[in-house]
Amino acid sequence: MNYFQNKTSRAFILLSSSIVILTSAQQKDTVKNEKKIEEVKITRSAVKFKNGKIIISAENTPVNDSKNTWEFIKNSGYADASEDGIIKIKQKYTTVYINDRKLRLSGLELKNYLESIPSKLIKNIEVIGTPDSSFSAEEQSIIRINLINSSIEGLKLGIGSSLGFTKKMNMSQNLNVNYKSKKFEFNTLVSSVHSNLLTDVNSQREYKNNIWDITQEQDIKRSTNIYSFLVNYFANKKNKFSLYAEYNPSNTASKLNADNGLPTADRVSRKDSIFKYNSNFKDNGRSTNFQANYKFENDSATQKLNIQFEYLNANRKTNNSFKNYYFQDPEYLDGNQIDDTSSRNINMYIGNANYTYQTKKLGIWSAGGRFSYSDINNPINISVNNMPSQESSQNYSEEQYALFLEGQKEFGKTYVRLGMRYENNITNFFDNNLKSNSFKIDGFYPNVLVQHNFSDNFQMETSYKKTLIRPDYFLLNQLRRKNSDDSMLYTSGNINIRPQIEHEVDLSFYYKNQMLSVGMNYSPNYISTLIIKRGDYLVQEYNNFKMMTLYASLALNKVFKEKYVIKNYMNVNYLPIMEFEGFDKGKTNLAFNNRTVAGIMFKNGYAAEASYSFSTKFYDGFFKHGATNNLSLTIQKKIPHLNLTTYVIFSDILKGQKNYDEAMYDVTYKNMSYNDSRSIRLGLYWTFGNQKLKEIRKEGSLTDDLKSRNRK
Repeated sequence: MNYFQNKTSRAFILLSSSIVILTSAQQKDTVKNEKKIEEVKITRSAVKFKNGKIIISAENTPVNDSKNTWEFIKNSGYADASEDGIIKIKQKYTTVYINDRKLRLSGLELKNYLESIPSKLIKNIEVIGTPDSSFSAEEQSIIRINLINSSIEGLKLGIGSSLGFTKKMNMSQNLNVNYKSKKFEFNTLVSSVHSNLLTDVNSQREYKNNIWDITQEQDIKRSTNIYSFLVNYFANKKNKFSLYAEYNPSNTASKLNADNGLPTADRVSRKDSIFKYNSNFKDNGRSTNFQANYKFENDSATQKLNIQFEYLNANRKTNNSFKNYYFQDPEYLDGNQIDDTSSRNINMYIGNANYTYQTKKLGIWSAGGRFSYSDINNPINISVNNMPSQESSQNYSEEQYALFLEGQKEFGKTYVRLGMRYENNITNFFDNNLKSNSFKIDGFYPNVLVQHNFSDNFQMETSYKKTLIRPDYFLLNQLRRKNSDDSMLYTSGNINIRPQIEHEVDLSFYYKNQMLSVGMNYSPNYISTLIIKRGDYLVQEYNNFKMMTLYASLALNKVFKEKYVIKNYMNVNYLPIMEFEGFDKGKTNLAFNNRTVAGIMFKNGYAAEASYSFSTKFYDGFFKHGATNNLSLTIQKKIPHLNLTTYVIFSDILKGQKNYDEAMYDVTYKNMSYNDSRSIRLGLYWTFGNQKLKEIRKEGSLTDDLKSRNRK
C-alpha cells in the first residue's frame, strides 16, 4: 500500500507540474468557455438564515480556491473547529454530512478526511444548530456539506496539489473529474493527504509514591486516501437515482520516546526509579461505503419521497508495542516487551425512507422511518515477551428502529416546526466466556423550533431538542490498556456506563449576517472521563456525570466595498453544574474562545486571508485547561487564462498551539504539550474542461412560485 501511495503522489506531482504545458494548447477555447460561464453566473448572498439553518455559500470567499473543506468550516464564522478535530455549534457536538451521506468519523480521523476534499467542490454548507426529527436523536447539531451539482453539460477536470514544509514534509493531492449529459452525471474524486507531526510533552505523573517529571517526544505519520465514484441518473424531472461508492484507506504510525530524567548520583543513592520508555504504534485501516438513493418530486413540488440504502464496512488493525528500560547502576536494563494487538471489523446496514407532503392550509408535513443493523468483532490480545498475557474477544450487535412525524408552517412572519421521533435501540454483546449481555433503549425525542421575521434583515429564533447519545462499543470494554500517546497512562472502559440524555434550549437573534445565541444544555448522565489512580498506575476511565452548560455565541460577518471580508466567531460558556459521585467539584470559570478571519481581494487576481484564534484558561471543576492561540496567513493568486490558482499558507506563525491540562483533585496529573504545526505550504489548483452552458435554475423558478403559493 505504501508503495502504491508513493507512486500515486509522484504521479500527482508530475501531472501538476505539466499544467502550463497542457493548458497552453487549450487556452483559447477554455478562456471563451470560462468567460461565457462567468457572464451568466448568478451572484448570491454569502450567508442566509432560513428555517433553523445558516446557509453559507462558498462564493465571495477571497481564498476559497486555496482551502480544503476542514479549513472552510473552521473559517466559516459560524462554527467552532479545534485543531484536534472537534467541531461544535453553539457548544453542541456536531455531526458532518456530505450531501445525504453521514460521516461516521470523529476527532483527527474526521479532520484528516475533510482535509482531503478541496473546498473548490463545495456549493455551500448548512449549519444546523437544532436538527429536525428526520435526523437521529444522537445528532445534537449538524453541518451538511453540499457539493457542487453541475448545471453545465460536458467534462470538467480539477487537479490540486500542495507541499508543506515543517521539520517534516507534508503533502496532499486531489483529482476531481465531472461529466454531465442530459440524463447522467458522473463524478470521481481521488484524494490523498500525508502528514507528519512532531509533539513535545512535559508532564508530571504519579507512580507508586513518586512524583515524576517526564519528557516525551512523539513522531506521528498519518495518511488518508479517498477513492470515490458518484453516478446520478435523471430519469425525468420527477425521478432521480444516485449510486455512490467510496474506498477510504488510512494509516497512522507513531514513535514515542520518554524518560523521567538523568541518573544523577543523588537519584541513584536514593534508589529512585529511573526509566526510559519506547513505543511503536501502528494503525492500518480501510473502509468501504456503498449508498443508493431514489428521489421523487412531483411537478408542483407538493410531494417528495426519498429512499436510501447504505452499507458500510470498516476494518482496522492496531498494534502498540512498548518497552521500559530501568536504570540499575551502572546501566539501563531491558524491561518487558509488551505488545497490544487488536482488530476491529464493522458491518453496518442502513435503510431510510422520508415522505414530505405540502398542503395549502396545514403547511408541510414529513414522516419516515429508519432501520439499521450493525455487528462489530473486536478481539484484543496482549502479550508479554511474546507470551500471551491478556485477551478480550467481545462481539457486539446493534439494532435500531426509528419513526418520526414532523409538521412545519408559516403563520404570517412566524415559522413554526414541531417534530417527534421515536427510537428503539437494542444492543447485544458477548464477552470472553460467550456470556450474553444486552440492554434496550427506547423513548420519544421531541424538537420544537420557532422563528419570527421582524423584517427581511432581522429574525429571532428559539428551539428545544431532546437528544440521546449511546456509548460507543469500546467504552464498554473494561480491559485496561496502555495509552498509545502517553508513556504513563492507561485507559479502561466501563460496562455500567449509561446512555447520555441531554436537553438543549437555545435563543438566537439574526441581523443581516450577524448572529447572537444564548442557551443551555443539561444532562443528568453526561459521558466523560476522569484520571484515577488504580494501584500504582493512573487510568483514564469513562463514566456518567451530571452536567449543565450555559453558553453565548456571537458571529459577526461583514463585507466592505466588495473586497474586504471580516468574520468573527466567539463562544463563552460556563459550567454551573459538573458533578461526579465521590469527587468534590473544584473551581469553574467562564471560558472564552474566539476566531477572527480577515480577507481582502487585490487587483490582478491576488487575494489574502489571515485567521487568528485563541482560547483562555478554563477550569471545568475537575481539570484546568491552558490558553492557546493560532495565527495563519494565506496568499492566493489566480491566473484566469490558465484556469490556475496558486497559493502559499503560513500556519501557526506565533507557535501558540500549546496544550495544558492539570487535574484539580487528589491525583498528580499535568500535561504541557506542543504540536509543531508550524509550516509553509505551497499549492495549486487547476481546472480544465470542455463544457457547454445548458441551464441555470434561478430561485424564482416555477417550482419556487408553486411552493410559495402552497404556503398561503
